[in-house]
Amino acid sequence: MWNIKCFFAAVSIMACGATEVLAAPRVPDELTQNGLIYCTHASGFSFNPQTADAGTSMNVVTEQIYNKLFEIKNHTSEVTPVLAQSYHVSLDGKVITINLRRGVKFHYTEWFTPTRDFNAEDVVFSLNRVLGHNEDLPTLDNARAFDSPQYTIFNNLVKKARFPYFESINLKSKIESVRAVGPYQVEIRLFSPDASILSHLASQYAIIFSREYALQLNADNNLAQLDLLPVGTGPYQLKNYMRNQVVRLVRNENYWRKKPQIENIVIDVSTSRIGRLAKFFNGECQIVAFPEVSQLGLFKEDNSRFLVQSTEGMNLSFLAFNFQKEAMNDILLRRAIAKSIDRHRIVRHIYYDTATVAEGIIPQISWAVNNKTQRFDYDYDPQWAKTVLSDRQLDLTMWVVNEEQVYNPAPIKMAELIRMDLAKVGVNVKVKNVSRNYLMQQLQAKTEDYDLILTGWLAGTFDPDTFLRPILSCGTQNEVTNLSNWCYRPFDDMIDRALRHRGTLTRNLDYNIAQQTIFEQVPIVPIANVKRVLIADSRVKGLNMSAFGSIRFETLSLTKQGGKP
Repeated sequence: MWNIKCFFAAVSIMACGATEVLAAPRVPDELTQNGLIYCTHASGFSFNPQTADAGTSMNVVTEQIYNKLFEIKNHTSEVTPVLAQSYHVSLDGKVITINLRRGVKFHYTEWFTPTRDFNAEDVVFSLNRVLGHNEDLPTLDNARAFDSPQYTIFNNLVKKARFPYFESINLKSKIESVRAVGPYQVEIRLFSPDASILSHLASQYAIIFSREYALQLNADNNLAQLDLLPVGTGPYQLKNYMRNQVVRLVRNENYWRKKPQIENIVIDVSTSRIGRLAKFFNGECQIVAFPEVSQLGLFKEDNSRFLVQSTEGMNLSFLAFNFQKEAMNDILLRRAIAKSIDRHRIVRHIYYDTATVAEGIIPQISWAVNNKTQRFDYDYDPQWAKTVLSDRQLDLTMWVVNEEQVYNPAPIKMAELIRMDLAKVGVNVKVKNVSRNYLMQQLQAKTEDYDLILTGWLAGTFDPDTFLRPILSCGTQNEVTNLSNWCYRPFDDMIDRALRHRGTLTRNLDYNIAQQTIFEQVPIVPIANVKRVLIADSRVKGLNMSAFGSIRFETLSLTKQGGKP
């Protein structure tokens, strides 16, 4: 087995063979004084998680630049107020009154100087924006004469931006209105009682913007800047950004909570998994996200220098059947394919035991999981599957998005393992690698031509509604989140009924029944729940990763060599 020195020698040789333009420039020494470098990947990166693809990881932005109204409390269904100070839910469950924190200041940046503190106007604007209500942004009658038609069209499209996460949970059908009832009080009125609303407001997508900043940009016909040059209330603010290279954050000196100890944060998004490890061993990163999992054993050799932190994640990789294809509507065929896949082998060879075989649709870490009653019962049984499938002479097409995700670090390799499993039971599978853009284009044109598709999901909360509804409900049929195109009304009735109950025990019963329905109908084959993994220099103190992969830079400190601060 390799040791650390051998591994470092290997990655150094690879680095020497690469062209310099493929790597970010070394961080200047002045930024490493009271500074920390965090290496991650660029996939799904955005300065506005509201407009990012649902199911992507936004921890770099949400927990640093912005704040939310609430945070999720210790893997439960409860929330803790953040920008909210307190809240009250009416007896009928249809009105939520939120009292806001006072004295919270927005970032002072080179592109915006706030004239007031955070208040109810900012909450109303931020929530109405994701609901598609643009009343807060008046249409300008006298546009600037030097604006080109193309520029105007672009900014009008910005006002019509899509918000994938909130669309996936159909937030418009949940919230009837959001209004300010005082300078520091907001009323959210629901169409019907919904126990998941507060969890959605605590998700990584539910950030709060400055309405004053948005109005200033709109007056300049430059609303696009809202998503490119962020202004929030978080512990750090943007200093500069080199696309697909590095993001530099500096400490918010007016932060309303305890002042962060680290002044400079550099986020390196330029490297691959192996490249991130090379930078870590070279002292160019103090924290590495999404490391090469096949090399994690190296770090067990020296616990005094390295810290490997992992936690169960709220995610799922799965294989979806396309119900628009006639053959895939055969439930016996779906069950046989499910039993043909050796999921334990996939966990060993793809995740190197940094994942667990999925025993259900909802991950084990969710408060809604009852281990005694919930279990996917299509275990590997190729002999039985072969009796069902071998005489059918099936030729199937499986699409796989060639993009690393938290729930699948090696999608092409996983697709090949599944293809080989199905070949053993007499099913010929053609694997087609597609880009995310190609998939989106085909879905919009309704020309997607796959029988099976390898995909997955990342939830932003522990609430099971954020897991089941986006990937399997009728409301998301023909959308990018529900790639099986499955619609089963009894299932929708179950998850809708669960939202009308405020008690978690009653909701658990409904979700148990909903999961049992999925097990019986087999619209998807759950494969793995993936652990979130970070590698850190042992000098980093205060590191605590959430199940969503986020960390708080505001709680971190970095000791010098020898252990002195």
